[in-house]
Amino acid sequence: MIIAGCLSFTTVQAQVMTLDECMAYAVEHSVSVGKQKNALDNAKMNYRQSVAALFPSVSANISASTNFGRSINPETNNYTTISTFGNSYSLSASMPLFAGLRYVNSIRAAKVARERGYSDLQIARDKVAMDVMKAYTDVIYYKEAVTIAGEQLSESRKRFHQAQKLYELGRKSAAEVAEVASQEANYDYLFTEQQNNLAMAWIALRETMNMPYDTEFDVAGESFTVTAADEAPVQKVVEQALLCNAQVLSSELAVKEYKLHYARAKGAWFPTISLSAGINTNYYTNLNGKQSYPSFASQFKNNCGEYIGVSMSLPIFSNLSRKASVRSSRNALRNAELELLAVRSSVENEVVQACRRMNGYGKLYNQAVKKVEASQLAYDGIAAKFDKGLVTAIELQSAATTLLQAKSDRLHSQLQYMIEKRMVDYYSGIPLIITNK
Repeated sequence: MIIAGCLSFTTVQAQVMTLDECMAYAVEHSVSVGKQKNALDNAKMNYRQSVAALFPSVSANISASTNFGRSINPETNNYTTISTFGNSYSLSASMPLFAGLRYVNSIRAAKVARERGYSDLQIARDKVAMDVMKAYTDVIYYKEAVTIAGEQLSESRKRFHQAQKLYELGRKSAAEVAEVASQEANYDYLFTEQQNNLAMAWIALRETMNMPYDTEFDVAGESFTVTAADEAPVQKVVEQALLCNAQVLSSELAVKEYKLHYARAKGAWFPTISLSAGINTNYYTNLNGKQSYPSFASQFKNNCGEYIGVSMSLPIFSNLSRKASVRSSRNALRNAELELLAVRSSVENEVVQACRRMNGYGKLYNQAVKKVEASQLAYDGIAAKFDKGLVTAIELQSAATTLLQAKSDRLHSQLQYMIEKRMVDYYSGIPLIITNK
């Protein structure tokens, strides 16, 4: 009673999670999604850094020095042997005016990389959600398989007890009773096997969700209707997927990004023009005290000087580094264009296969429903004849196996249809995780 009470309490306290809730939990706690978020943050930082490169860079400098022995007098520029102390102050600024559009292309490339980071993050989220959906449906399948096997085991035990009574009445032979007992043992084995499969499915789901082992939760069955007329418009879904799928968008942004990298590499052949300006002053005194100098404030003001200038750097020879950079950027662009073609082809094939599978599993489910109804009627009829001694235990076993297989096929086609329907909706632009239904 104590154990039953504890189990009952645990069952009540266990949280029941839907497929969308499981996928949302997995995305929130996923390691791969967390890493992709960090990569996106780096992309945002690179964009801000690229924009900041256009602003002037300002630096300040303060220095102090003491001269002993022979040195140059800063006032007369003659050699002297007195000990002196001096310090200087400067403030300078510089900014690029023209660099072959390298800075502009760097900003554009960083902006595209940031947009690509959002697409890559969505890809990571979608992959985790797909993995959870597969593990989730496995749990549902094996939970129902345990139920079906349990029902079949209970029915088999009932038939075994009936066979024993008929044997005592002389209406069944010992061989027939042994055959029924063998059937019961077979269903008992199947029931245990399905329980083990369910336990492994739970472990896989927890691992995919990154759920702590000591957290109790249960899954909610998904309710949906399967109709054979629910045909997916393949061409329309393909067009929508190529337009808005995250994998395609990421590859398109990669091509755009590498085009800008290529343009930036070619900009290294152009001159670089920079503007610089600054202000400086200094202070000087005699440590021997034999000669008086103006005060610090006076020298700081009177020795002050300003400058402004424009410089231009012409690239002549740099050990083929610019040429190598241009060629490397061009090859990276070509690889990105080839990858885009491959991704578009892969997504198109995935969409066509998902649509075909959804339509196929829809038809299989409707056929499986009819098969279950027919198998149930056949089993009930043979079971009634078996109770009257009109059929053998082997015929009963054959009918039971057919019914069990029909139920399993119906469950499998139903869950597979649900997965493929979700995938078709995903390629049509509907998010995998629906928070509000």
